[in-house]
Amino acid sequence: MMLLVLAIRVRVMPKEISQSFDVTVIGAGVAGLMLTKKLSELGLHTALIEKQPKLAGGPSTRNEGWLHRGTYHATSIKDRANAIQVAKRCIYGHEQIKRFAPEALEDIDLPSFALIRNPDSVDEAVSRWNEADVLYKCVLLRQLAELEPNVKTDNIAAAFQVNDVGINTRILYRKLLTAAENAGAQIFPGSELVFQKPEEAGIKRNGEVQPIESKLFVYTAGFGVRQLFDSNFNLSVPVRYWKSHLLVVPRLTKSSVFFIDPHEAGMMNHGDYSIVGLNEDAFQCDAPNYDCIEQGIQNIYEAMERFFYTIDDSKALPVACIKTDLAEKSAAARSLNISISEPIPNHICVLPGKMTESPYVTDYLTRMVYERINDDLIALRPMDTIK
Repeated sequence: MMLLVLAIRVRVMPKEISQSFDVTVIGAGVAGLMLTKKLSELGLHTALIEKQPKLAGGPSTRNEGWLHRGTYHATSIKDRANAIQVAKRCIYGHEQIKRFAPEALEDIDLPSFALIRNPDSVDEAVSRWNEADVLYKCVLLRQLAELEPNVKTDNIAAAFQVNDVGINTRILYRKLLTAAENAGAQIFPGSELVFQKPEEAGIKRNGEVQPIESKLFVYTAGFGVRQLFDSNFNLSVPVRYWKSHLLVVPRLTKSSVFFIDPHEAGMMNHGDYSIVGLNEDAFQCDAPNYDCIEQGIQNIYEAMERFFYTIDDSKALPVACIKTDLAEKSAAARSLNISISEPIPNHICVLPGKMTESPYVTDYLTRMVYERINDDLIALRPMDTIK
């Protein structure tokens, strides 16, 4: 009998820090990991700084593990043009992630179903899906009931088979990390970036600060961005905090099933468990923490009772997550828009939106950074010579 042994290479934080980088990325969530990979593969000497000892410990893993394909966002955003734009970005991201890490996709042999409760919303949803190139196929409610007997179909107006899929985010992030390291990136978990001046930085770890030079700094630290700019530069970045919730329960259905109606439940399956969230669940809060708001969890339970005949909550695990956006005078609700700003020259702040939008925003950032880093080997295009 042959014994197969698998070993994951243990990443050792470098004892000596390189003194000079082209780009330093702060925050090792999905956007930070993906950007570090892309910049490193482009040949840029890149550092990735993460305050916590483990990578991707925030919103990047505290989510439904839902690789969107535009189905939900094409309908959930009120402004049609904005909704179509976000949906297309999700489709772009879905396809890129699927090509990069197919082994991270879950239940690929099972369909996923999008449900609509409000009959007045069906035609508009289909119209938006057609415009955004969302893939869908109508499913009769009696067929859905046969396939998923635990789903209450009495008050459902329409059902569709869609191409959204569950994803094991840990595998995706491990593959991004390995690709970044193989391309020469230096990764520093359990470390902080501190500044004497905007152009004078140091990496603080184990109580010691080692100075570095970097041509650019890119902040993908989510809710940590506001504190970083405040403590280092005495500068207020108008980041708002929003708390949302999830409930992890024993698996409810064979396939992943979700509503697109406001305040209904969306669910992705992962192995023996289902992760359930509530559409448009967002409580604005003053300080970021992972304490659950009782009403947020109660709202999910009530949505699940409308959704399923039976719910096994014997092993239910409530989870809270902090998401961010930039405060806007006209925005009372949380914005899903990607935000890129430069509060200080050569310090770029990024709020990347949804996980599935990360390929889009990191491609944009890669182009932006490349234009800022002098490349003496590749010939300029004619437009690059225009002053």
